Amino acid sequence: MKPLRTLVLFIALIALSGLHWQTPETPLHGASAMTRSDKLGRKIKPISDTPIQACINLGGALEAPIEGQWGYHIRKSDLRRIARAGFDTVRLPVAWSEHAQAAPPYTISPELFARTDEIIKAALEQDLNVILNVHHYWQLMSHPEAHMPRLEAIWRQLSAHYVDWPDRLVFEFLNEPHKRMTNRRVEAMNHRLLSVIRPEHADRYVILSGGRWGGLEGMLESRPPDDARVIMSFHYYNPHKFTHQGAKFDPRAAPPGQVWGSDNDRLELENVMSAAAQYQLRTGTPVFLGEFGVYADVPAKQRAEWTREVRMAAEARNISWCYFDWATTFRIYDLDRERWVRPVRQALVP
Repeated sequence: MKPLRTLVLFIALIALSGLHWQTPETPLHGASAMTRSDKLGRKIKPISDTPIQACINLGGALEAPIEGQWGYHIRKSDLRRIARAGFDTVRLPVAWSEHAQAAPPYTISPELFARTDEIIKAALEQDLNVILNVHHYWQLMSHPEAHMPRLEAIWRQLSAHYVDWPDRLVFEFLNEPHKRMTNRRVEAMNHRLLSVIRPEHADRYVILSGGRWGGLEGMLESRPPDDARVIMSFHYYNPHKFTHQGAKFDPRAAPPGQVWGSDNDRLELENVMSAAAQYQLRTGTPVFLGEFGVYADVPAKQRAEWTREVRMAAEARNISWCYFDWATTFRIYDLDRERWVRPVRQALVP
């Protein structure tokens, strides 16, 4: 075949296949970058841009039954460091169920509200977005029928309390649904809680997930509500034997010494992120990698390599992300030495 005809055919094949050429280090953020067609040339509605791009989880603080019990108490200086490093968002996991009455009207502790308000205000002062979620509601996972009214009551109180707060405060209904919180139940919950908060929060972004611990499989099985301010989330810690090796809190943890980086490892990562990106294109709903990280005792160089590859794979597909976590079991900041775990920081905000 002649060179010119070969070139023309090659260009035509690219156009028909819907391939998109992009360097992994160049995130595609903004509405103009997110207009797409599927492989048959059908137009897919543009994905709304979201305020969240680079995020850190403030894990181990308010997700504990008592702040500080797990070794971390959130400080204003931490929020300043996070903002100055180039992150734009913090995710604040809160164990609201540990501080709400067990019987109707399920009143939330005023002390927890006051402390949460203090943290959110301090983050907003640093121009950080804040994702506020319900974390570690273990009883709901095993007994959803009994605890769903309590979860709804918690969100009615959160909705009323934060009604006049800036839209940079983002709601996330429930962290990592699992056990009896199946996808069917999670979808029903998402629609119900949206109906609870939307009258007072018409423009506030809300993050949703599927079942199966909020992983990719749960998200792919979920149908996003028809809501322009919804973001779908999934968490990624694969392979578990690498990311959780030696973790004292996890009975399934593999022993230390696991490595990551084989061709199969990298292929698995690409397949996961490509599936998440296709879901984003198919549904027209923004996708958010809400948690990913490697246990702190793993050598920093290995942690950094995995973290960098996951971050780049997400950004290359216009998926925003939130590293887990700031200063505890998967830390990016060393509280004992009051300094960054520099290789991991560089892997996220080079």
